[in-house]
Amino acid sequence: MAKLCMGCMNPLSEDSLECKVCGFDITKDRNPEHCLPVTASLQGHYIVGRLMGEFPDHLLYLAYDRQMKEPCFIQEFFPAAIGRRDTIGGVQPLDGCNKVFEEYADRFRTTMRILARMRELPAVVPVYDIFEENGTVYAVSDYCQGMTLTKKIKLSGGRIPWPEARSIFMSLLSSLSQLSDAGICHLAICPDNILIGSDGKARLRNFSIAAAHTSGTDLTPDLHTGYAAPEQYCTDEEVGVPADVYAVAATIFRTVTGTEPPAGDNRAKNSDDLFMSAEVAEELTQPVCVALFNALQVLPERRTAGLAQLRDQLSVNPQVSALVTEAQADIAQSDETDEEEEPRKNSRGGLIAMLIISLALLLIAVGVIVWMIVQGLGGGKKSGGTMDSGKDTSTTASQTDTPPVAGEGEAAVADVLGWKYKEKQDEAPNGMPLELIGFVHDSTMPVGAIVKQYPLAGDVQEVGDPIYVVVNSTPGNDSTTVSVPNLIGWKEANAKFFLEYMGFTVEVVYRSNDKTQDEGLVCAVHPGAGSEAPFNSTVELHVSTKKPTKTVPNLAGASETEVKTALELLGFVVQSQPAESSLLEQGMVESVDQAGTQQAIGTTIVIYVSQGPSVDEPVVDDPTVDTPIVPW
Repeated sequence: MAKLCMGCMNPLSEDSLECKVCGFDITKDRNPEHCLPVTASLQGHYIVGRLMGEFPDHLLYLAYDRQMKEPCFIQEFFPAAIGRRDTIGGVQPLDGCNKVFEEYADRFRTTMRILARMRELPAVVPVYDIFEENGTVYAVSDYCQGMTLTKKIKLSGGRIPWPEARSIFMSLLSSLSQLSDAGICHLAICPDNILIGSDGKARLRNFSIAAAHTSGTDLTPDLHTGYAAPEQYCTDEEVGVPADVYAVAATIFRTVTGTEPPAGDNRAKNSDDLFMSAEVAEELTQPVCVALFNALQVLPERRTAGLAQLRDQLSVNPQVSALVTEAQADIAQSDETDEEEEPRKNSRGGLIAMLIISLALLLIAVGVIVWMIVQGLGGGKKSGGTMDSGKDTSTTASQTDTPPVAGEGEAAVADVLGWKYKEKQDEAPNGMPLELIGFVHDSTMPVGAIVKQYPLAGDVQEVGDPIYVVVNSTPGNDSTTVSVPNLIGWKEANAKFFLEYMGFTVEVVYRSNDKTQDEGLVCAVHPGAGSEAPFNSTVELHVSTKKPTKTVPNLAGASETEVKTALELLGFVVQSQPAESSLLEQGMVESVDQAGTQQAIGTTIVIYVSQGPSVDEPVVDDPTVDTPIVPW
């Protein structure tokens, strides 16, 4: 084997001591005493090179694999706070630390095994060997060359525009989402830990156990200022996926704005501290601004529910962004009207003001998507970025007959109509994952089949962007589950509309003592965001109000006059509607809308009043006929 430089693993001439590539001198450069020495051998075929980094739970070495005949990285479990190196190179726990040492070693081993099983993920430095030697655990990973995102940002003039940065983070989020499903959180995502290869792809490095990046453990935590989430600084807070959501968003914020994110421990005291220049604000799409704002919430329970959700929010189709832009004029007029009615309480510039407007714009985009799907996207034909609605337009023949051409990083959208969603939900035709957004009932299609899609088959969009689908379901089918979206901070009407479109029944509960949201905004959702709830089940929207609330009594069976009097005395506005059918006498109340819930005083309560039993179809009990059981 040729002589190698232990500093970069490039070949050296036999008489050379100093490397002409990296300057490493074998006679002068040494690893620290608590580390393995340069040229140490592991498993008989790994040659240890220079120390690359020290972390709370491990040491990282450059090494050479003589079997594979190529450089590699080796992580050695070495928790310096509770362990030490003995005189023969072994690693031992400090006195009294045996139990926690073994516990952390087991976590390190488990983490590396999961990473090895998932080494095909494109945005993770692959682990390909795990072994035990010297009383500790070692993990070997591929030698990945490239520059850190920190360096790339610097070489790009201090920031990277979002259209370019987007490709870096989409693949990263996909890999992180799969890792989180397997129980792995990185907890130290930052520009220094992201490598950009010569192919432009991002790879995340330096995975550790959770205790290495959490306060209040037996290790000295490694917290990256500006990227560690606020809860990582607390000794009594659970740390998990929300911290990775925060870190990714903070890294994107740094990348596209050129500004370091505020330190997480300070943000717990002041959350109104996210600002960007007008130039950057104009460059970013409104959905991206809203996605970053939601993911950088101080409280983890108010953040975007998960990494997959963050990716979806950041990968809104460019066509949707165009629709948002077209709607800006109407929003601006609406805002001017609101300003005349009520002076603005806070004229703070920068990202906060912009993001509040962005949220409204994103809701309009969602509404537009829903409208397009409801109008029957499955039957239209799209060419050159427009939809054929069947109406006469001024579009030229060359515009409508020429199919869109895929550019770099783009592909044609597959035809997924008729696919069984449950069987295909994990597939990504042409690199585009399926994103379920609702159900309809179509008697002409099999249950569970995709009946509508957006974009349409044949359209062109970026690889990695989702295909939004609507699935056929039987009426009242409660065997299908749907993920409850994160609606914290949404306006009541928009949140209610979105949930109802997804197939849920919505029950609104007003909370007068909530201090987390402004009046009229959603402050909680039950079941919680990310929960799987049966299709057609009830979801509670808790909405903040400054008005006092009272419980709506269930007065079914009383007369209309009695019910109206009782509800009006409680401060409610009462509206009577005829009941569709009833066995009660005429004038008696069949049901009271929202009975048993807390509602703000002044809320309109609908009561359904019997018109008397039907005389055309009398009810006759026939013991010889089986009564069919009608499902809800």
